[in-house]
This record gives sequence, C-alpha cells and structure tokens, in this order.
Amino acid sequence: MVALIFLALITGTHPTVADGIVSRKACVPNFTEEYKPCCRREIDIRVKNCGAYFVYQLNKTHICEEVYCSAKYPSLLRRPKLRGPKILKTAQGVEEFRFGCHIPYPAHDADVFFMVRWLFDGKPSPVAPMSQIYYVNGTSRVHYMKDIHMLPAAYHMNKHVSCSVQPFFYPQWSNPHGGKLWESNSYFAGIQFNPPVVRVEEKMQAVKVKVISTIPVLCKIPNADPSKCVVDFNLDLGEGNEVVAEECSLQLTRAHWRDRRKRATVSTKLLSVRDFVSDGTKNVSAVFQKLSAVQAPLFHQLQPPDIRVESSSDATAMCSCTGDPHCTPFDRKETFHMYSVGEFVLAKSTSRPFEVHMRTWKCNSRGASCICGVAAREGNDVILIDGCHSVGLKMKQMRVTTHVKSNSQLAAGTRIKRNKDGRIIEVFFTSGAYLKVLSNRRSLGVYLTVPSDDFENTAGICGVFNGNGSDDLTGSDGVKHRFERIPYVFTESWRIQKGHSLFDQLPPPEPSASTNNPAFCQCNRRTGNIDCRPENRQRNPVRKINRNKDITDEVNRKSRLRRSTTFTDTATDSDMTYNYDYGDLNATAVNVKWSSSAQMKAAIKLCTDAAKASSAFTPCEKSGLVNVQEIVDGCVDDMKITNGDKTYLDSVASTFDTICQEEILKDPKYYTAQPDEASDPTVTWGTTGTMGIPSFISNMCSTPCKNGTCVNGACVCDKNCVGDDCSVDTTKPPIAFGLTRSDACDIRTRPCRLVFLVMGNVADTPGLWCRVKERVNLGPFGGVLRMFRTKGHFQSYAEVSCEIPESPVHKGLKTSSTYQISVSSDGTTWSSDVTFVVYDSLCQICGADGTCTLKSRTCSINGKCYAAGEHNPVNRGSMCIPSLTASDWSST
Repeated sequence: MVALIFLALITGTHPTVADGIVSRKACVPNFTEEYKPCCRREIDIRVKNCGAYFVYQLNKTHICEEVYCSAKYPSLLRRPKLRGPKILKTAQGVEEFRFGCHIPYPAHDADVFFMVRWLFDGKPSPVAPMSQIYYVNGTSRVHYMKDIHMLPAAYHMNKHVSCSVQPFFYPQWSNPHGGKLWESNSYFAGIQFNPPVVRVEEKMQAVKVKVISTIPVLCKIPNADPSKCVVDFNLDLGEGNEVVAEECSLQLTRAHWRDRRKRATVSTKLLSVRDFVSDGTKNVSAVFQKLSAVQAPLFHQLQPPDIRVESSSDATAMCSCTGDPHCTPFDRKETFHMYSVGEFVLAKSTSRPFEVHMRTWKCNSRGASCICGVAAREGNDVILIDGCHSVGLKMKQMRVTTHVKSNSQLAAGTRIKRNKDGRIIEVFFTSGAYLKVLSNRRSLGVYLTVPSDDFENTAGICGVFNGNGSDDLTGSDGVKHRFERIPYVFTESWRIQKGHSLFDQLPPPEPSASTNNPAFCQCNRRTGNIDCRPENRQRNPVRKINRNKDITDEVNRKSRLRRSTTFTDTATDSDMTYNYDYGDLNATAVNVKWSSSAQMKAAIKLCTDAAKASSAFTPCEKSGLVNVQEIVDGCVDDMKITNGDKTYLDSVASTFDTICQEEILKDPKYYTAQPDEASDPTVTWGTTGTMGIPSFISNMCSTPCKNGTCVNGACVCDKNCVGDDCSVDTTKPPIAFGLTRSDACDIRTRPCRLVFLVMGNVADTPGLWCRVKERVNLGPFGGVLRMFRTKGHFQSYAEVSCEIPESPVHKGLKTSSTYQISVSSDGTTWSSDVTFVVYDSLCQICGADGTCTLKSRTCSINGKCYAAGEHNPVNRGSMCIPSLTASDWSST
C-alpha cells in the first residue's frame, strides 16, 4: 500500500474579499515525539475570497504520494441571520408573522444539509413543536418559524429568540459530527419597558414609561380591523400608593405596530406621591396583571415582567405666623416678630404659580399687629380667608369668611375644610400644599406646609426652603439679613403695594395650570381600587386623619352667588363694612417692655400652662421634635405687647398641636404596623404595607378643650359647657353683637328673609332658636308685639343666621317694618335683641335703627310706594302728586 502524505491548508490567515488574490503556504506536516505537528516543508499556493467561499490555486506536489486536503465537514464563514418578525396575510385573510433563520452558504451547493434548532434565551424549547430539530437541505438556505409555533406563549414569549445552525455533507445524515455549530443574532420577543428602571422623586414631574411589544398584536380572525385587535394591560401598583399612574389600564392594538422599528408602543406616566414622610428611597412593586387578549392567543394570559420603580422621598417644611404675629420660617425653629400693618408676601414659589399673601391690622393700643386675612393662590385658584371686615364690630369678635375669589370653581382635588365651630379653616391644595388658619377673637394663626416641589424654590416672610436656616431672612431684593427677633427691614421688604395683593386683584391666568396638574390614579387591583383624581399626586397624612367638615361645594356655591347678580340674602364680603387700614409706611418699630418682672413671670407661667393644655403635650415634648420654649416665648411676647391680654393664650395649645402633628407625621419611626381590621386612621406607603399613625396624633382634638377632656379626637365637655371646644357656658345667654350687614334691608335689592347676626357664647346645639318680634300697628287701638320663633342656623362660633317670615313690606301693606331678633341655645335663655329693618327703597330711606324718611317725588299710600306721576291702579283718574300730598291720591 502506498502511504499518502497530506498537505494541510493553510498557514497564515484567509484573505478578506477586499484583499483580492493573496499568496499563502501549504504545509507538509511532521509530528514531533510529543505528537505536536510542525511544518516540515511548504508549497506556495494562492487564495481568493469570493464572499461565500474561497478559491485556491494549488501547485504541483513534490512527490506523487503527497495530496492536498481540506476540512472534513462543510463550514459556515459567518453567523446565521435571524430576520423578522415579518407580517404576512394568508389566503384566508388572517394575518400572521414569522421569523426567518437565514443560512449564509452558497445556494448552488446541493451536497450539504443543515441542522436547525430554535432557541429561547439560548436554550432549546421544552415543548413541541419548537423543541424538535429541523433539517434544511437541497438549495434552501432559510427556515421559518410562524407565530402559531410560539404557543404556548409562556415558554417562548418574553425571551430572546435565536436559531442555531450546523452544516453537514451528504450522506452523513447519521454522523453525530458536523461542521462548526453557529448561533444567530437574537431578537427579544415580548414585552419590555423604557426606561427599564424607573426612578421617580417627589419633587420631580411625572416620568414617562413606554410599554413596548416587539411582536405585533395579530387577531386570528379573517380581515380583522387593526383597531379592534386589542391587548389589555392592567397596571397594579399595590396598596402603598407610593407611586401613582396617569392611567391604570393601557390598550395595545395592531394599529400601534411600526414595521420599520419592529415595535408597538403605548405609554403611561408614573409620579412619586408627595407623602410628607421622610422615608428615604423605596423599591415599589409595579406589576401588570396577566394580559387579556382572547382573539390574539399569543398574548392571552401572558405575564408581563414587573416594572422596577425606585421612589425617593424629598423634604417638606412648615412655616407659621401666629399671635402678634410671631413667625417661624421654613428652616429655623426660632421665631421672629413683625409688628407692621399692611399686606405682605407670606410665601411664594419661584418655580410654579403658588403664593400666599396676608393682611395684618393694628389689634391693640400698644402698637401690636395681628393677621386678619390670608389669600392663597395655586394655579388659577385664589381663596380668601378673611376677617378684616370685622372692624365695624369694634374688635368684639372676629368674623371670618371663606370664599373663592377666582372666576371659576376650584380645581378638582383642592378641598376646603372647617371644624365644627368654624374656628379652623384648612385648604388642601392638589400639589400637597396645606394651609391651616385658626381664628381667635382678634387674630388669625396661619400655618403653611409646602411640598417637596418647592424645595429651593420659595421666598417671602417664611424664608427660603432649602434646609439652610442661615438664609431664611432673605429680602425681596435678595439681600440676606441677619436673624433678629424683630427684623423690621426684612419684613418691610415683603410689603405689597396697595391694590396689588390677591385680596384686590387676580393674577394673570395660567393657561397651563390644568395641563400641569392632571389626574393620577391609584391602581390597586387586589382591592379593586382604581381611583383617578388630581389629589392622588399627594398623600398628606394630615388630610388622611382630618375629621373636619368638607365645605368646598358650599364655598364654591356662595362664591358663584357673590360673582353673580342673583337676588339672594347670602352674606358676602362685599356686604360687610370693610374699612381696612393698610398701615403707616413710616411707622417705627415697636419696642415694648414689661412693666415689672412679676408680670413677666406670671405671663411665662400662663403660657407654659397653656402649652401643657395640649392633649398631646407629653408624647410630643418627649419626642424632642417640638421646641416648646419657642412656642412659650411667642406667647409671652404676645402678652407683653398687649399688656397681659389672655386672649392669646387660646392659640398656644393649637400651635403646639399643629407643630407636633407636622413633625411626628414626617418621621417614619413613629408609624407602626397596622392590622387590616384596625379602625384607627392609617396611611400606607411603599413596600411596608399599611402603617398606623400614632394614636396620640390621630386622636388629637382640633382645638384645645377649654372646659372638658379630649377623648378620641373630640372634646367631652364638663357640665353646663357645650361647643366643639367646650367654650360655651349654657348657664349664660348667647351674646348678640349686631348684624353682619349693618344697613337696613331693602326689598328692591334683597329678599330680606334671612338675617345674619354676629354672636358670642353660642354653639351648634339642637336647641338653637331665633326669636323674632314685630310691632303690629292697630291704629287708634295702639299696637301689639307679634312674636314667633324660627330655627337658628349655626354658621360659626361668631355667627348665626335667622329666617324672617314674609313681612308687611313684602305684602305691600307697609313701606317699612322693624323687627327685634334674639338667639337662644336652649330655647329658654335669650340674647339681647338686635334691630333688623325691612323697607322699600322706592319711597323710603331707612337707617339701621328703623328711622325712615320719605323720598322726594314719591308717595307712601296705604303702605305702598309710588313714584310721582304713577296712577292709582284702581282709579285712573287719580295719581301720585307729591307736591299736593305724599300720603294719598290726588285727582287729575
């Protein structure tokens, strides 16, 4: 037998197509003792790359026993190419898509075959038909996988699809060895998200999240309408409500498919809820339920992957101005005092349409000022809480009204609440900003909490909210003032020019206010809670535990009446005696000293005891989160400048409660795990589930109980005391200070069937009654008092309204009528009488005391008014001629 010597091809590398024809060496091998091949001799050859194959020019071997040899199996020179998905339509009109595994091998060579296998995430499928091996032979160089082959979807969707190819020469069908196995490029087939990890912060705007399907939604019905091939994506954000979505349900259709990009996309927006709790960064469970798409079987019951969401908490802060007033800015726990009278910017945002203005007035003879009104604006909403019209009552009782100054109803999600006796007004804005106003006899206490949106974006008397207390006293001109107890120059820099505050004029409308504040949804599929409201973007725990009455609709209605020409008895600010003093711009700073050290010590004790009257004093003081001394010092300053007026003691416990509540609710360590069956108010957030608010906070009374005990959030009053704060002594009658409308009531401008009285020592009791006394003239027989009762309507601690029956003036029997009205809390003990006059202004001019005079060129005949020249309705031959007589008809 002749032994053959093989020449191995090839030493060096193969050329590229661009190299053209190159020279290489063929090697005659020799083996060392260690069986390591080496090149014993070389022969020159030439090689050209023809793209799909190589061409060799071989020289004659040196001896006959030498032959050239190549690989034992066919080889692919590059990876197979996966293409698709490509949409086709069958002869029956049913759409389908397919992937193609394209094999890069010359098509004319029929002596090869290829073993093809479909892979999912690099592994063979465990189920038929995709688990089997496919053979491609002859001149075919592509194998297709149809969408129907990917069923069941659980094994093949949401995976990277690829194909593997191994070539063989005939007739080696059964040979386990072939050429090198190549895997194609891969294509993710399923649902994915962009961005893959969603990072949201409380102070950020909503983040857009795209839901992407890399395969088209195809309905398996002939000639299906592309808009009707629908896959429902139902988002579940769990119970925490740490994140809310613009939409909880999305629909992906065939019409969304873009063949060039190989994508079908729908989107929603995720927003981090402003929860007012400093609880750091949390991982949020954001998942989709299994898909529902009966007519698109590849998607039906498919489980999309979860969305990874990281939610970061940002700071919030509260500013307060109470008493004379003394103010605590956002970043400091120390208070300063302002004694100026006028209008000032309490706080405003430099990044969004939000601001709060306040009015102060002189409230005692020693030069102190008090807050009498607050105007707040967010977006296009402007809300006034105003007691400055109480001047006409000589400061005996502050009557506070609340109305919407803006021209349309409040934005959805903005809510106004009032406690039972009307001393507390709260405004919850959609952004999460929270305004609390507590009314005292002579002043308002104002507490403003701003959301994380305003971090590093505030200015005004409340300071710069940025966590740095050193720049809180930054003036309107940008000058940073040093901290002092009476920063007169600083506070004056925030004075508003007369006529330019929110009390006097509306700001220019914000066209984008509604679009910047869209509704967001709590998506809790487990409980079926799909709640889409604008206020869902914030979850202030104060709002969660609030027990006060929602008066938003009532305020909206009254404000519409105020802006309209409706014939109504409803009292509005325009009806009040409003003699607001804008202040003396040249006034000097107030500097009052104690008359004696004993008076100062007495004030300190009174103020300390007032703080301890808080139902939450012990746990709040123990927490260390409340600066008790600053609160007491503010009260002491009130008493110093008012020469010991104890009226200001009423607000000390309320200030303590408000600050304590704010600080405790921001600190997550005070929240505890809450069982599902618990009845206490709760808040929820993050992955921690339902968390309970401390009972001493959730059961805090809205105002201190003056003559009673706070039990579970309500005052249990001592004997003979009633009212929300037990301040009304039932052994004493109510006090009637006068009418809110000090003028007589003209039937030509009002119905005069409802009268509002400014009251003291009155509560919302079942026995609240009004007594109306009317003097009836019996001519020569004199007169008698007609007396009757009507139901009293409690408006607030300072106001009661009484219904008045139809008067003789309404009936045309008299041109004026005088009533005496009193109020009782029990139907037995009555207040003093208040005079109420009803008249017809056609012929009368009447004062509030019932004194009336006849107008010129008018007649008063048989109790009716007639203008000069007006004919007798029953006798055309007579008319009103005042020059002849104003009390009877004159013949013509």
